Amino acid sequence: MVVAMLAAAACSGEKKRDIGQDTANIVSDTNVMEEAEAAANAVIRNASDCDAVKAVLPETKRRLEEADKRVRTMTGRARLDSLKKQVATVADACP
Repeated sequence: MVVAMLAAAACSGEKKRDIGQDTANIVSDTNVMEEAEAAANAVIRNASDCDAVKAVLPETKRRLEEADKRVRTMTGRARLDSLKKQVATVADACP
């Protein structure tokens, strides 16, 4: 009986997730990532044309930094980090 009471007490201290907030975070990240992906795709799509990359790179970097401030979830953060790496790879190939 004591074990059952201790287990119940331990479970009651568990943080309950707010599904509404989780959903809001996912929706927010979806919107943020649409903008970030569009900007990154402008660089990645033009990887073979350094002049085109150089033309869109400043705006892409600005949008990725803006997204970095607005992303809310771990999944969104991972996606954004991946985009940043892809953009950096293309930018490094265009001196």
